[in-house]
Amino acid sequence: MNAESIANLLVKIECLKVSPSDPFTYASGLKGPLYCDNRKALGYVEERELIVKAFVERIKAWGKDFDAVCGLATAGIPHAAFIADALKKPMIYVRSKPKAHGKGNQVEGHYEAGQKIIMIEDLVNQGKSLAEALDGVRNAQLDPLACFCIVDYQMAAAKEVIRSYQLELISLTNFDSILKSSLEQGFISEEEGKLLVDWQRDPANWKNHP
Repeated sequence: MNAESIANLLVKIECLKVSPSDPFTYASGLKGPLYCDNRKALGYVEERELIVKAFVERIKAWGKDFDAVCGLATAGIPHAAFIADALKKPMIYVRSKPKAHGKGNQVEGHYEAGQKIIMIEDLVNQGKSLAEALDGVRNAQLDPLACFCIVDYQMAAAKEVIRSYQLELISLTNFDSILKSSLEQGFISEEEGKLLVDWQRDPANWKNHP
């Protein structure tokens, strides 16, 4: 499935919410009018299978050898499990920070220092959560090669994270495709589309409008 097909799928099962007058707060602390709840796809068996198939296709097309699949807590974990099962690879997961109790682990599961891993995330916005996860796996002496995500908002801040960590980011779909699909399916108006573009271009200075 290409980026447009995945975007159409997410719009169809109502993963997207647009709320300019009551914006959402993201992990970065910034506010914005768009929320993409990819967790909803887990409740739709056919759509979930299509997403997993698309992940597997992207990973195989990427074509590099790796030792394990690493899900980013929490939304990346179920997809990582499905992908690891499909590829017959070990799976681990990483939290945004070490546990405050028990062994204090940030990375959970069986792994060995030096292993090459791919990261699985549901959505990349500003890249804050991804950066925290990358610090965690590197502190565990793992070697992250790439991050595969369902949605990439194509933000400048996230691109800088990818550059600074020398990581590949490969998405199933992105902001441009979601915007196009939302307009074509009548999920958002032209005015809302322009507002989303304004936000995506400059999220730090975006102001909500009634």
